[in-house]
Amino acid sequence: MTVYKILQTISNTKFLNRVYIRVVPTNTKFINHLKGFHSSSKLCVKMYVENENKYAYSIMENNGYVKKLDIGKEKNILPKHSLQYLLSENWSLKTPKEIFETFSILGTLCSEQKLCISDKMFDDFIDILTDNLTNGSDSELQSIFYSLLNWPEVKSITTRNYIEVWVALDEECLRRIKGWSFDEMLNFLSLYYMLNIIRASDFSFKCLLKLSAKAKHLTPSQLVRTMFFIGVRRNSPEDIHNLEVQINNCFNQFTIDELAIISMGFFKSKTPIRNIAMVENIINKIHENSTTIHEISLAALLKVVRYSMKYTKDDKVYILLDRLLNEVPRLSVLCNVHIALLASSTLTFHEGCLNAIANKVNASLSQSRIKDLERLALTFATFNYKPPCKDIFLNMVNELKKPERENECSLHGRAFACCIAYLTLLDIYDKDLIKIVFNPVFLEKTYGKYCVAYGREILTLNNRVKIFCKDNNINLLTEKQTVLMTKKYTDYVPNENYKKQYNFSEKILLDVLNILKESRGNEYVAAGHILSHHQRGDIILCNDEKGSAIPVQSVFNKRCFGLLWTPPDDYKWIVLIIGGRNALIHNTNLPSGPFSSKINELKALGFYPGLVTWEDLSKCETKEAKLKYINNLIYQTITKN
Repeated sequence: MTVYKILQTISNTKFLNRVYIRVVPTNTKFINHLKGFHSSSKLCVKMYVENENKYAYSIMENNGYVKKLDIGKEKNILPKHSLQYLLSENWSLKTPKEIFETFSILGTLCSEQKLCISDKMFDDFIDILTDNLTNGSDSELQSIFYSLLNWPEVKSITTRNYIEVWVALDEECLRRIKGWSFDEMLNFLSLYYMLNIIRASDFSFKCLLKLSAKAKHLTPSQLVRTMFFIGVRRNSPEDIHNLEVQINNCFNQFTIDELAIISMGFFKSKTPIRNIAMVENIINKIHENSTTIHEISLAALLKVVRYSMKYTKDDKVYILLDRLLNEVPRLSVLCNVHIALLASSTLTFHEGCLNAIANKVNASLSQSRIKDLERLALTFATFNYKPPCKDIFLNMVNELKKPERENECSLHGRAFACCIAYLTLLDIYDKDLIKIVFNPVFLEKTYGKYCVAYGREILTLNNRVKIFCKDNNINLLTEKQTVLMTKKYTDYVPNENYKKQYNFSEKILLDVLNILKESRGNEYVAAGHILSHHQRGDIILCNDEKGSAIPVQSVFNKRCFGLLWTPPDDYKWIVLIIGGRNALIHNTNLPSGPFSSKINELKALGFYPGLVTWEDLSKCETKEAKLKYINNLIYQTITKN
């Protein structure tokens, strides 16, 4: 094959003593793309798909959109001759049809004899097979995909000989793509999906690129299939916005399940829906079908709504949660988790829905994954809310301590650590679980050898334990590790002398900072980080007993950056926390979890924290009005604490 070259790939010498010669395409990008697949023990030739993809494909099968893949192995009429005899034939003299048919028969024989396609005895036949693909018809190309199912499973799609076959198919499909209709391209994508090679395929990339570029010509069924394969590939084509526009144009022609498949495509390719009206239409569709919708479809739709709608100005999400309240008992824990995440991501507090979810999970803790418990802990921490069944968190802690959970905790170490960190935001500190997180063996296995790879949850847990559990007897992070992690996880404090495009919250901080400096003087106002596990810095002020300003710049600048800092004297040290659009829970004056926890932490350290909300500040039209608001906030902060 002239388009191929020999690439020598040395297998892991710890387990194998020989070197394999594999034939792969000359495309360097393709080779690099395959590196992520080679080490995965989960990838195999057989169709291995998660329940979500399997369910979505079954919907398309039932609608007649795609090929049925659950056909089992072909029942070949086995020849009288043996495997050795077939391989001894001079296949270079045979017709392509004979070669293709024999490939399927060889697979059946090898399956019976448990021989892998990587065996060297098949090398010559595979070379002849791949050389003849250009002579096969489209239907014969499809038969090769199915024939691969007859062979025994391989550990990886990069297994020698196996990779030669599917890569040759990939190149041949690429050569023919110009002459294929949209339906023909989508039919072949189904075969790629069947073999679980769609993410490594150049054809699938080119095919989805072409389909998205021609989105306005796609029918509703073609749009559904296209979005499904984008979701499987987990990578969005450049022109995916064209697909969004066409989907919106055809919105009323989709069923709720088809919309779920489309939503999977957006979410799995990390592409939020830009058209908020379309997101609201999805919410309306869920509302209309809430009593009959399948939980997998519901979860998929909730994911894309959550991903696309970061905050809400109206009550659409609250009304949806109100509607889903009665469905909580029939839904799985996983689906209920996605309902809870929709509430927390949009800061929409629905007490009844959260209580129902808590009751459901509390009764099903043993069937819940650590990832589910982590996300639920995050939701309740976001609202700083403990449901009436308060024992849910105690039961959650006891569940995490069970010996049968050890393997899951080790396998999903980061989810476990996050769960423990989120529980501390609800004032639940279990020393045994915290000790597990800070065990050097656990940290290295979960994050790596160096502390800069640790997640923010480790810094959060470290600082909260230091603040609220001073007699902990736990080996926490060293000061050096804390400083290094702080440099990674904190943002620079905005500076008007440094020109950059600041975000909304940073602009508010600069505005408040300038107003206070004009009023108090530069030496009487400082900005920086007191709590190193929070991303954004705060404004620090100090008043004496009479309410007069005290200089803070020189004192604050002497503290060790990254370490927890307490007031150096008995004056009133005030910390103004700048709150953006996510500072308050929707339709309330209550601070959301991150801001609530920051206020409590600062109080515990001896500061007087106050929250500057953009809702209140935006009502002040002049500098004088803003200064009056800030001074009132400072006064209330001191008098209330």
